[in-house]
Amino acid sequence: MPTKLKVIVIGAGSAGLAAVQQVRKKSDQFVLINDGPYGTTCARVGCMPSKALIEAANAFHARKKAQAFGIRGSDQLSIDIPAVLQRVQALRDRFVGGVLRSTEALGKRSIAGRARLLGPNQVAVGDQVFHASGIVIATGSSPIVPQSWQALGDRLLTTDTLFEQAVLPARMAVIGLGGVGIEMAQALSRLGVEVHAFDRSDGLAGISDPVVAEAARQALSEEFAIHAGHEVELSGTTSGVRVQAGPVDIEVDRVLVAIGRKPNLGDLGLEALGVRLDERGPPPFDRSTMQIADLPVFIAGDVNATPVCCTRRPTRAASRASMQWPMRRPVFSAARPWPLCSRTPASPWSASASPTWTPTRA
Repeated sequence: MPTKLKVIVIGAGSAGLAAVQQVRKKSDQFVLINDGPYGTTCARVGCMPSKALIEAANAFHARKKAQAFGIRGSDQLSIDIPAVLQRVQALRDRFVGGVLRSTEALGKRSIAGRARLLGPNQVAVGDQVFHASGIVIATGSSPIVPQSWQALGDRLLTTDTLFEQAVLPARMAVIGLGGVGIEMAQALSRLGVEVHAFDRSDGLAGISDPVVAEAARQALSEEFAIHAGHEVELSGTTSGVRVQAGPVDIEVDRVLVAIGRKPNLGDLGLEALGVRLDERGPPPFDRSTMQIADLPVFIAGDVNATPVCCTRRPTRAASRASMQWPMRRPVFSAARPWPLCSRTPASPWSASASPTWTPTRA
């Protein structure tokens, strides 16, 4: 494997693989470095297994409407939760398998190991040092779990661990009423779990329209309890978890924490770039090119706080820019605001989009 390359891509998630796809169109002088699980967040622990779980939940929930269609006996139906979870895991493994085949096809250009930046053109992996004209950082993100809650051990779940479960408990609390928290709370409730959902904010799934937000709240409240507007405190009990939030004080068997994700930037050596850093997130970068300062280093995917479902277009921009360094002009313009539309399993749809956005051809 040559050590002088055109591009180094760090991270084999959706953004990293999209970057590699773009780079391969122009050159084979690249390397993909990944530390940790392969298979992408989306396929392993994100939208793919979650939608498989939601599909099962919605199928079981539909029994409540059967009577209206003249279908009798639906009240006698039951659900086999272990079988549901086994199906989710089998589908998940199939999704991940396809991704793994794409990384394995890269051969020696795919390296498993911890990457560390030595400068804007150098990356070390173990005892190897690679030099490149451009670097794309696409290391992804991880669920946020407050340190004080981590003592709960396996009584606390995130979306990284939920889909590994063999069974579901009778009672669960879901902390976080963003899009992910709401869709998981509803799915779990439709699978027969007693769900209590909490958030310190009064908002719901980022819905900005008050009429739509209230309609969503009313619809969802028919399926599970919503407790919003108070700080949440968790503590272990003999057999579960105590959840306190304002006037609410209940005990559940397990807790699903869905309060957001943080960028995977620890021990990456960002200090070698000589740019301003803080503890809250990625270094400052140009959202029109994904470029960090005036360096040949680009940051793509949810590591830069781009919504996971919106990584592909800016990632293409970052990978093209890394190939064209030094650039005379931006390769991508973010003048058009990003629309973000995510559907929870509930009706109505929840969306947040700029009123100035208009569709254009890709």
